[in-house]
Amino acid sequence: MSARVKLLLSFVAFMCLILPQTLTAQERYPVKPIKIVVALGPGSVADAVARLVGESLRRELNTEVIVEHKPGAAGVLGADFVARSKPDGYTLGLFHSSPLTTSVALTPNMPYDPIKDFTPLGNVGVNSTALVANAASPWKTLAEFLNYARDNPGKATYGIIGVGSHSHFNVELLKIAARVEITAVPYKAGTGPAIAGLLGGHIDTVSLVWPALSEHVRAGKFRALAVTSPIKEVPELPTFAALGFPQVNLEVFFGLFGPAGLPKLAAGKLIPALEKSVKDPAHVAKLDKMGFAVAYEGPKEFSERIGKELTVVRDVARRSGIKQE
Repeated sequence: MSARVKLLLSFVAFMCLILPQTLTAQERYPVKPIKIVVALGPGSVADAVARLVGESLRRELNTEVIVEHKPGAAGVLGADFVARSKPDGYTLGLFHSSPLTTSVALTPNMPYDPIKDFTPLGNVGVNSTALVANAASPWKTLAEFLNYARDNPGKATYGIIGVGSHSHFNVELLKIAARVEITAVPYKAGTGPAIAGLLGGHIDTVSLVWPALSEHVRAGKFRALAVTSPIKEVPELPTFAALGFPQVNLEVFFGLFGPAGLPKLAAGKLIPALEKSVKDPAHVAKLDKMGFAVAYEGPKEFSERIGKELTVVRDVARRSGIKQE
């Protein structure tokens, strides 16, 4: 037997040994830890949701799940990292709405396409946004506040946490629908200063996510004029839709994503595991305590939500002249 033949036989034998292992690795998922990238910092709502989802994936998929934070630019840095990651199912992202809709509408040169560069796996839940007034104010209803704004163009004010948030876009939608002028007062330092501004009477109303306002409403310090979706703990609060403004309905969603081109094998394991997690009564209870409305949506529904919202916020940004700070 020639040396060349011996070498060929050795190669064939070697391939016979490694090929089954290679095929097994390709046919199995997961075979190593999964990383969930949170586009906001530690201690954020997105962080809490990611850890809750991570616990379920760890249990359902029998693998380690690591939560990693990549905050910056309202979530854009973390989203860009996931978009550029290898689409193998081992790098996922837990994103809130901003890096996929409102930030996209306000950023001229976005480093990724929110539709083409991700694989939506499912929506975990949403935060309703609310417009509230100081309880000592003369406005007991949304109609009364809008009448005041109509009679005093530009004098009525509302506080927001910087330009371009969902709560900002919602009031701009309200202004367009009701044909009134209400002046935005951005608080770059965040929720605390905006709430302090309303408590101190420096602004007329504030528009924020419900979890940031709930304690003040329950304590009788704030009066909720309207919310974007029903609040489970306070079902009597009127929604904008019930008051004649169905277009004022932007909620802050929190969803799980992979890069574009995620393998069917990985998606086929991740999607049902995520759905089971979101619908688990124990997890629903935890999300409720965090001020969430559990709103599971599968990939198709979730993609449609993102596409519709992106169209809406782009139109509002154009009509209202909202620009990135």
